[in-house]
Amino acid sequence: MQIRLSMLLTLGLLSGLTPFAIDLYLPSLPAIARDLDSTIEIAQLSVTLYLGVFALAQLVLGPASDVLGRRATIGSGLLLFALGALICALAPTMEVLLAGRAVQGLGGAAIAVTVPALVRDLFERDRYAQTMSLVMLTTAMAPLVAPSVGGLILVWVGWHGIFMALLILALLAGGLFLILVPETLGIEQRHAPELGRVLRNYRTILRDRSGLGYLLAGAFSFGGMMSYIVASAFVYIDLHGVEEVWFGVYFGANVAVAMLVTMQNARLVLRFGAERLLRMGLGVQMIAALLLLGLGLWGVPPLWAIIGATLLYLSMAGVVLGNAMAGFMASFARMAGTASAFSGASRFGLGAVMGSLISLFHTGTAAPLLFGMAFCGLAAGLSYWLLCCSAPNPLGVRSGRAQDDPAPSSDR
Repeated sequence: MQIRLSMLLTLGLLSGLTPFAIDLYLPSLPAIARDLDSTIEIAQLSVTLYLGVFALAQLVLGPASDVLGRRATIGSGLLLFALGALICALAPTMEVLLAGRAVQGLGGAAIAVTVPALVRDLFERDRYAQTMSLVMLTTAMAPLVAPSVGGLILVWVGWHGIFMALLILALLAGGLFLILVPETLGIEQRHAPELGRVLRNYRTILRDRSGLGYLLAGAFSFGGMMSYIVASAFVYIDLHGVEEVWFGVYFGANVAVAMLVTMQNARLVLRFGAERLLRMGLGVQMIAALLLLGLGLWGVPPLWAIIGATLLYLSMAGVVLGNAMAGFMASFARMAGTASAFSGASRFGLGAVMGSLISLFHTGTAAPLLFGMAFCGLAAGLSYWLLCCSAPNPLGVRSGRAQDDPAPSSDR
């Protein structure tokens, strides 16, 4: 079966809503804090609040899409996402804006957790992997352009316009979705949620030493990236006087380099193996973490040093996340759906925790960003070496099997 280009782009737009929701308004965080008579650390919490809701909701909304169907779950998510954007655009206080971000995060989770399931309904094995790669390629463009576009909107119409842009984007995605994407899960294929089996599957994951190593390596690496996302606007704009539009350029440069390195990872993985590339990526991130730790101890490092050290760390984001996910999923080949949901919730949950800590320990300096990224880089490497390297047969020999999963796809 061939997927239409229009449907492929629609799925990519749906998957890109959460990256846009996070990255588009990053340049406006200082302005939001000033206009709503709040502080930068509270404004930064609006990022981590979105991520926290987004992470936890996936554990519930994934099974819900198997009960309600794909269109109902995505459609409900789009409505919540649009409603949250409208609340944020009209927010008179920081409390209202935070409530809007929570609603937006719930809607984003419903969309993000269902799109892969929808594609899985249509395709098997290699075609599924190929289609999801194309969808994610479209999604990867969002962090590249969003901060720059957000900076331009901020200069032209103010931060309220950024959330109106997210509302328009959600309405556009919703219209295309209703027209172009059919229901892929028939009524006869739906079933009631089985809480007992889901809990037993999660227990299986938590008991697997090597699987946890891959999971924590990817999650801590992602936590370092979220530390950068949450704190970089303050460090660049408020602390070093970078203009909002130029902040988007600096931010986009990190994403561009990470994309180029990730493309090389995809080309080299069949030659060198995911395990070796994961070790390389973690090694580079640990070197970057030590540099960041040194800059934090320095006290007042120059901007160029911060940019260089963070770029070195973030350049390995795709290498570590992709190959760690490969190792984790290979550990649970017989319960891939449950493992995927647990991985997403863990990754974004830890990202939300790190972002919250960065905000709570705001000192008016670059120290929270530097120490936060340093901690995550070191923790990612140590998690892998302590848990994975001491376990036999890494990456794919074992296949963790849930009690109620007699076939590879039966955990849906």
